[in-house]
Amino acid sequence: MNPARDIVLLGTGAFAGALARALAQRVSGPTTVHVVSRSFDRARNLADLANTHAVLADRPAWFCAHRLDLPGGADLRPLLARHRPQVLAVCTSDLSPAETRAPASAWSTLIQSAGFGVTLPLQAATALRAASASAEASPGTAVVNACFPDTVNAVLRSAGLPVLCGLGNVSTLASAVRRELRIADESRLKLFAHHVHLHSPPAQEDEAEAWFDDQPLTALPAILERTRFQTRAHLNEIGATAGAAVVDALTQQRDPYVGHVPAPHGRPGGYPVTVTGRSIALRLPPGMSERQAVAHNQKRSALDGITVDQHGKAQFTPAALRILRDHWPDAPSTFGVQDVEDLRVRQLALREHLRKLPAPDTAEGRRGR
Repeated sequence: MNPARDIVLLGTGAFAGALARALAQRVSGPTTVHVVSRSFDRARNLADLANTHAVLADRPAWFCAHRLDLPGGADLRPLLARHRPQVLAVCTSDLSPAETRAPASAWSTLIQSAGFGVTLPLQAATALRAASASAEASPGTAVVNACFPDTVNAVLRSAGLPVLCGLGNVSTLASAVRRELRIADESRLKLFAHHVHLHSPPAQEDEAEAWFDDQPLTALPAILERTRFQTRAHLNEIGATAGAAVVDALTQQRDPYVGHVPAPHGRPGGYPVTVTGRSIALRLPPGMSERQAVAHNQKRSALDGITVDQHGKAQFTPAALRILRDHWPDAPSTFGVQDVEDLRVRQLALREHLRKLPAPDTAEGRRGR
């Protein structure tokens, strides 16, 4: 009989909800999922819904609710020490991606024009607290982060924190490619894509790259363009379903996961991988080195308005910094993990101010996830 497994799921938003439902329908052994939210009602409602999915799918999963305001400073360590989960899935931050698609304001326009990367402090702060709590209270737990992992995970790794990989993004796009090509075996596909590729890049040379049966997939741009027209709710469901396979694989040593994840071990962007237990290995096409794969994604990181180097130093691109300083004159051009909490507080104040202002009539920009 398989031993019982525990997963802690932080968040009850769109992606977290889709991940809970997907886990309910695919766990491979007895599993308890602890749904954690600052709102007990939201946690309980999601747990009830996921439990219903588990019963209908006849899967051995049980979801229970916990109220804990981690973004507000609550201590996650007691819960982790009590349950010693196999996986901690971070699916909550100070910024919902849906806000970039909300009614236009000066705040949403700032993100669209400067790039989603300008919100890195708001995406990283809760993940930093969660990973730190796990390192102290449950060091054997595999931490996976779904909040802008392509960039945030590099910050976590630079602090020596145990983040294994991300969820969504590249796996969302890989699933769409599989659909178009009717690929049942994901090992035949090798896709290199960054968070920014959820939207059309500014130039063709900035597009994602893929290999099918180790041959370049020249149809990739057309496939991705069709995918980008899908609603965000549908993309969340696809990414979370793919993510559930990763999370389930991390709870057991028996079946490896062959697919795609963002930011494995803090690398920028997303990669084809094989996950065996807690080990993640890149699956590279012939002739490509790991250094080349990382450089490919690091170059695309700048399209989000920010890059993070191997030492965890984040740097806004000149264009993003210029736009940001129109509203935040002393915004730093670079910062490290030690600055995240202070910058989070300052960005929350900036957001509160800009939300009240109308969007400029001449604003042009891109959307963030």
